[in-house]
Amino acid sequence: MKNCGMILLKNEDQVLPLQAESGCKVAVIGANAAAIHSNGGGSAEIKALYEISPLMGIKKLLGGNVKVSYAPGYVIPDKKEASEINWQAASTETAENTEKESTVSGRTLDEKQQEALAEAVALAKASDIVIFVGGLNHDFDVEGLDRVNMKLPYGQDEVIDALLKAVPDTVVCMYAGAPVEMPWAEKAKAILWSYYAGMEGGTALAEILSGKVNPSGKLAETFIRDASQCPAHTIGTFGKKDRVEYREGVMVGYRYYDTKKTDVLFPFGHGLSYTAFTYNDLEIIRQQENGRQTVKVSCSVTNTGEHAGKETVQIYVAPEQKKDRPVHELKAFEKVGLDAGETKRICVILEERDFSHYDTDKKMPVPVNGTYEIQVGASSTDICLCGKIDLFFAEG
Repeated sequence: MKNCGMILLKNEDQVLPLQAESGCKVAVIGANAAAIHSNGGGSAEIKALYEISPLMGIKKLLGGNVKVSYAPGYVIPDKKEASEINWQAASTETAENTEKESTVSGRTLDEKQQEALAEAVALAKASDIVIFVGGLNHDFDVEGLDRVNMKLPYGQDEVIDALLKAVPDTVVCMYAGAPVEMPWAEKAKAILWSYYAGMEGGTALAEILSGKVNPSGKLAETFIRDASQCPAHTIGTFGKKDRVEYREGVMVGYRYYDTKKTDVLFPFGHGLSYTAFTYNDLEIIRQQENGRQTVKVSCSVTNTGEHAGKETVQIYVAPEQKKDRPVHELKAFEKVGLDAGETKRICVILEERDFSHYDTDKKMPVPVNGTYEIQVGASSTDICLCGKIDLFFAEG
């Protein structure tokens, strides 16, 4: 079972993996727990033979010794009658109106939502383990329609706040195709993120929650705290009618956030494990191969925990002269599997292109002479080892 599309974002007090002993009561709350996602999203839609929902995956794995109960926790408004025009042909005006209606109805806890919330909190209080499964769906993650904000729809923030107040160890699982705001993140002890995981996604989620599989996924994007931190907002290019401006240049994603020292929620490359890893013995060697200069970077990685696991070692290059350049850039990574107590040495080769900057006169990337810091770490902000090297590249 592949679980790399799932990332353990937070795990305080080792809430995960779950200790579901025989006879305990497990509450699974959230409409996404019982939902399937393969049948939506525009061109992402597939004709799946089947799809295991999170609720089904949890029930299958825990078996008959544990009582699993479900409550939706929030209400998804009924969709209006679908237009005969397909999603590709739908007008921008129609898309904007549809999203506005969905967003407004999703933020307001009406009478039905209050009832669903009360039912969920009561179930949580009567249970030994509480798992919330929420996030987005294909009312929001769909082609031909942009989200107007990063907030969770359908009043989910209120539901999560209420569950965390009732049961502080509630495990929060998010399904979505893009980041969302998490105003409750400081309160939650355990947060597991999943992209749309396919036919066996519910099985994969259950395997991670139970500890049958040790999570090893890493974020391939930065999770900001709210939309105001996004470059499109800070630069002032967001939301201009009939006009799209791109002024970030190379300062895209983590390059922007790390350079500006933005206080993000979860950084690029972040992802936890049920074990722990240490990095040691960094070695940086300049080499000449076929008349071209390369840099060999190697280090040792040790699993210092009690469980076998996998770690993705990330190598960033940081130029000493940072004018018009990001503070650092990811240039290589290596995933290594380690048994408890085991040490392995990883090695990557950096090419001349890894030390290049776009030359506006030559209109091409050109290697730049100078001093570079080689950074090795577990994420773009969790740098464990670093060393400097001076490089000179022959012109030509």
